[in-house]
Amino acid sequence: NPRTSILFDLPQAGPVRLVIFDLAGRLVSTLVQDDLAAGSHDVVWNGTDNSGRSAPSGSYFARLEVRGKIETVQMSLIR
Repeated sequence: NPRTSILFDLPQAGPVRLVIFDLAGRLVSTLVQDDLAAGSHDVVWNGTDNSGRSAPSGSYFARLEVRGKIETVQMSLIR
């Protein structure tokens, strides 16, 4: 299936932004932009962009921003 779960833990509640970018650095999808509670979180990206269109197969980056800290991981979408 062209979907993936992105798991992360928050030591304390606060603002979170989780976005997907393509290799050219273009924003593909905003998955979370909200305050979240402390604890474990599981966010699903279903392989679509912000307009609901299917993203093509390829490499993407998931970028998690929490309280000024940024973590980025590379993912592959295979259709």
